[in-house]
Amino acid sequence: MTYILTGASGHIGNNLARYIQEKQPEADIAVLTRRPIGRELAGVTCRQLIGDLGDDTFLAAHIHPDCVVIHMAGLIDLTDRRAEEAYRINYLLTKQLCDICREKGVRKFIYTGSVDGIARAGDGSPITEPNEFDPAKVEGNYGKTKAMAMGYVQETMQREQNFPCAMVLPSAVIGVHDYKPSAVGGVIQKVLSGGAEFGIPGGYNFVNVRDVCAAIYTLCQNDLRGTYILSGEDVSVKELYEAINRKKGYRRRPIILPLWLVRPFVPFTKVLNKITLKALCEPHNYSYAKAARELGYSPTPFEGTLDEVIAFFEGQQ
Repeated sequence: MTYILTGASGHIGNNLARYIQEKQPEADIAVLTRRPIGRELAGVTCRQLIGDLGDDTFLAAHIHPDCVVIHMAGLIDLTDRRAEEAYRINYLLTKQLCDICREKGVRKFIYTGSVDGIARAGDGSPITEPNEFDPAKVEGNYGKTKAMAMGYVQETMQREQNFPCAMVLPSAVIGVHDYKPSAVGGVIQKVLSGGAEFGIPGGYNFVNVRDVCAAIYTLCQNDLRGTYILSGEDVSVKELYEAINRKKGYRRRPIILPLWLVRPFVPFTKVLNKITLKALCEPHNYSYAKAARELGYSPTPFEGTLDEVIAFFEGQQ
């Protein structure tokens, strides 16, 4: 079996390449990339196919019926200032790959979406896989473009009943091999380096990157179609700081600033904007019941995940 991966330099992507090699050492792993990937894929036996992912000719030359295509490339626009780029990468590229995979009759097409593209009811009820995605009901460039992409893939699945396709919707991914690093990875690195522990009320739902990879791999091995939320535990900003301090024996107390004090300074910070502020403060009761039922999905406890992340970042020093 040939696995074709986009976004292999990213957090989920490089971990998935490692996971596939671990489970299937004989597998042919091909990575579609704009430029050579170095340390993110160190130790992974794979073919790096370098070209323009926006070029139909390049994609068609490497995508064939006897392959599984896993699309993970995306732009996480936390600044909410890169609308055109987010639209091109998150939506247009996904549409392009979905269409080519359908036309080529691939063994399976799997798209990595995000819970950030789900419109919230706001009533505190469990958030489950929606029947449709509406970008107009989602805030921010990232959420809107992911909603557009997920809506297109879901509509294609519904229209083309014979198209072997599935989507996974992770919450905030945390885990090892976080080289760039991710937003939460950067926070953990900063704390480990002795940085100040400032935060706001609220938090997010975190999922172990290896759990996401395991679910994707399971979908590669069967005929299941559909959409699956992959979530973990809700952790507040304060709880994250306190957990790191406890594990490292630091005698620190995080300073949690009230929202009324933070809001006036949001336009002048690089870390926060009205979208990320809202995301941190709203409920994150994502239900992974469907993934548990159909994929055998069982998220790793946050404490264990944090141990892995700390060990990884300390090993990079």
